[in-house]
Amino acid sequence: MSDATVPVEPEDFEPAVSIVPGVSILGVLSNLNYEPWYALAEYVDNAIQSAARSYARLCQVEPEFQLHVDVTYDERQGGRITIVDNAGGIARRDFSRAFKAAEVPPDRTGLSEFGMGMKSASIWFAKNWRVVTTSIGDPNVHSIEFDMSAVLNDKVERLDVTAAEGDIDSHFTRIELWNLNQFLRGRTLGKVRDHLREIYRAFLRDDTLILSVAGQNMDFVEPDVLQAPDYRVNSAEGVTDDAREWRKHIDLHLDGRVHVKGWAAIRAEGKTSGNGLSLFRRRRVIVGTGDSPYRPARIYGQGNSYRSQRLFGELEVEGLPVSHTKDGFQWQGLEEEFHERLRDALDAEPLPLLKQAEHYRARQASRAELKRIRAATENTAEVAEQAIPPVLNQVVEEAAAPAPPTQAAAKPDTSSHDVSQTFTFMHDDRMWSVTITAGSRTSENDWLVRHVEVERGSGNITAQLVLNTGHPFLKQFALGSSDALEAVFRVAVALVVSESLQTTAGDGESAAKFMRQVNVLLGAALSKRLRSDT
Repeated sequence: MSDATVPVEPEDFEPAVSIVPGVSILGVLSNLNYEPWYALAEYVDNAIQSAARSYARLCQVEPEFQLHVDVTYDERQGGRITIVDNAGGIARRDFSRAFKAAEVPPDRTGLSEFGMGMKSASIWFAKNWRVVTTSIGDPNVHSIEFDMSAVLNDKVERLDVTAAEGDIDSHFTRIELWNLNQFLRGRTLGKVRDHLREIYRAFLRDDTLILSVAGQNMDFVEPDVLQAPDYRVNSAEGVTDDAREWRKHIDLHLDGRVHVKGWAAIRAEGKTSGNGLSLFRRRRVIVGTGDSPYRPARIYGQGNSYRSQRLFGELEVEGLPVSHTKDGFQWQGLEEEFHERLRDALDAEPLPLLKQAEHYRARQASRAELKRIRAATENTAEVAEQAIPPVLNQVVEEAAAPAPPTQAAAKPDTSSHDVSQTFTFMHDDRMWSVTITAGSRTSENDWLVRHVEVERGSGNITAQLVLNTGHPFLKQFALGSSDALEAVFRVAVALVVSESLQTTAGDGESAAKFMRQVNVLLGAALSKRLRSDT
């Protein structure tokens, strides 16, 4: 080989390249796609893991030891979140690992397995945070503080640890987050509670954990399971068995390495929310909590099916890794097989849960439904008795007044803020085109503004109705629930179509008077609530 072919190494050549992450990687963590409940769950996971690891020593100090985790929130002065637990604390010898990003713990069989949880959640939540901790046998309480701006700008790689005298039997960790990036305002705090109580339901059930969020202790209310005969009792299949509990054990093996076991059941009462499957790993829910149900279409079907209102269950998944934020499984191509196998198991005889959930109808109203029906009946009767008599003269006057020319009236004004939908149908060789619109009309006294035109010659009917969402009746009873608003819309459609039928039959004046009287009653009397009904 000639000299020209021999590679020449530069003087600064290094035989190896460092891949140790610098502190700048910490800045990336503030941009993680976290939800606040999953971020807070990182601290709860660490506390559970610490308590399990130190349980024997904790019981020596406290024979009746019970793990407590308390999350508090203060929105003032830039916001502050504090998480305190009475677990084993962080031993001084473990600080270098505990505070270094992606330093994997020696034991990865529990809930703390990636070495990222506390760091990533804290950096995501806040620009400043502090950890104060001590463990049994340590006479000092140690504190370490992070100022992320200083760490990133000055490339700080070492942080000072301060120590203060403490009790040798003390054990706790307190994490203080301030100057927040993420807040727990309004409905977010409620969602945090809903998710956390479901994520840790297994630990709450057996009192392994007492969890408090913003002053409220978390508990998990178990749904009642349906006790009923098979839906085929009265069908041609002739099944005649008595009532049974609609709950079954599930045990599946996928690809020889993944084990799914648990149970599934049908709720005694159907609900449009709070249903679905919850998938656990190491007793902690990974998927299927709060407003994020796990309802695969292969099992639950599309839309708001009866199955989606009634089928629920808890399944422990073994053998699959999870994302580092612990909000999803890495299925490795097995999720479709899981759905197929689970569907078969759910609908297997003698307890076909899917068929029962889809076809069973309660023979009578549930206790909760009867309670609501009774309350609604009593409230309506009491309000009507008090509020209708004073306005009856006005109702009579509306009927006696000359009917306004509704057929020739201008079409109701529309706004870019309105929501509209049109439907058509044929009746008696006439084409009906009905446009329903929802929008606030604070200047209008009517709950329903309507316009009907009959086309000369063809007799085709064009109707436009505007539901006035600014009317006190709708504001009081309908706007808080999509189901209630839909019910009012349907009643409005029925009234306008009925009025139109009477108009085309030559009795439009009576129909118009009727509608005006309804407007008066709803606005002047029936939009009121009982004083005690707040």
